[in-house]
Amino acid sequence: MTEKSVQEGIQTSLRSMSEFADADIVINDWTILDNSTSKAPYVLIENADEFDSRQDSVTANTRWQVKITLIEVFTKWSTTLNNLRTRRQAIIDKINEVGTARSAGQTATTIDRVYSLGPIGYIYDSYIPEDQIEEALPAYVTQAIGLDVEEF
Repeated sequence: MTEKSVQEGIQTSLRSMSEFADADIVINDWTILDNSTSKAPYVLIENADEFDSRQDSVTANTRWQVKITLIEVFTKWSTTLNNLRTRRQAIIDKINEVGTARSAGQTATTIDRVYSLGPIGYIYDSYIPEDQIEEALPAYVTQAIGLDVEEF
């Protein structure tokens, strides 16, 4: 089992959700934001910032902290934040459902924990000068979600 196979398993699970189109769930590809905002929401699955691999017995035991970022296009505050909340809950529900989503579609793998990796964030259009961002509306609202994945 590899980090790549875990990421691909998570991608497959999330692509089965009606809340997202298949092309809107990518691995390590920030260029998804170069697409039209009309194609959002997006989910970006990133490489783990934290991992731990041990071999206390014959089989290695590896834990990955897989980071997924939910990216919601900004329309107006209440609509955008409600959409983010609804899609975030759908991701949590998908991972917690009985079946292969909890195992990222892999054998000997489990997603033990789903949690926030920080506060809700904002992505602004690149043409907005930094000194004007406080007064600007974001292009996207984001939430980084951690998945503690164990391979055994």
